[in-house]
Amino acid sequence: MKKVSPEIIPNAPAKIDMFMKMKPKYIDAEYHASEKLKNKTIMITSGANGIAKALALAFAKEGANIILIYSHQKYESALSKLLRQIEKLGCKGWIIKACTFDEFKCKKMFEKALKIVKNIDLLINLFSVNNKREMDEAHYLLKKDETLKIQSLFTLGRLAPTYINENGGIIHACTISSYASPEQILFYSALKASIKEYTREMHVMFSKYKKKLRVSAITTGTIWSSYLPDFLYKNDSMDSKELLVHPMHPYEVVPVFVFLAARGSEPLSGETLNTEGKYYKL
Repeated sequence: MKKVSPEIIPNAPAKIDMFMKMKPKYIDAEYHASEKLKNKTIMITSGANGIAKALALAFAKEGANIILIYSHQKYESALSKLLRQIEKLGCKGWIIKACTFDEFKCKKMFEKALKIVKNIDLLINLFSVNNKREMDEAHYLLKKDETLKIQSLFTLGRLAPTYINENGGIIHACTISSYASPEQILFYSALKASIKEYTREMHVMFSKYKKKLRVSAITTGTIWSSYLPDFLYKNDSMDSKELLVHPMHPYEVVPVFVFLAARGSEPLSGETLNTEGKYYKL
């Protein structure tokens, strides 16, 4: 595909400037809850992530109690504020600092959670892997933080069946890059594609051993976050099609997560749903 830099695409800078002025929105005022998750307890990894915040608030509206997992104390203030929002919605919330790539510490995380709550009904496995170009100083797969995130996926997947309610589920957060791999984020795409395939294999394993636990994944497209404006400006080798992507607010993918979390989604176990979002025509 022909590469086009932002400077020679008509109106592209204006579109990007418009994106720069956006702020992530986590709540949809028109979203109407109907107690789909009443009395459920949901654990969300990468608790400080924008999607995690939107999910926590939507799940609480649906009646679920929330456990947010985070990795660094710098997130504690924001998460404490989020807990207060969850409590205002009539639900309970907890935050647990944990290392999810280490098996021993991951076990401790689940054990600590089960001392707080009776059951864990759902695990939302979010991984916020940032877009990086191959020409960066370090090779993408050699970046320690990103490698540990995919290791966390396998660790949580291996341990979750032991601690999650047998009628519960796991939802992995994937990305549109698993279907289209621009060369500047090739290895980012490879990591996320592995999440899609791992989800399918987990489903096969659960079926083989007659486990009721369901597992699915969602491609989240391009979600608006703090790093995205910088990425749009700096990445001058993006595909022209990629420049047309309309970043979605975190709340826009929430209904799909709620659907998979609630009853009635069992036939979709093992599948990856695509929430690619919208495109602008320049």
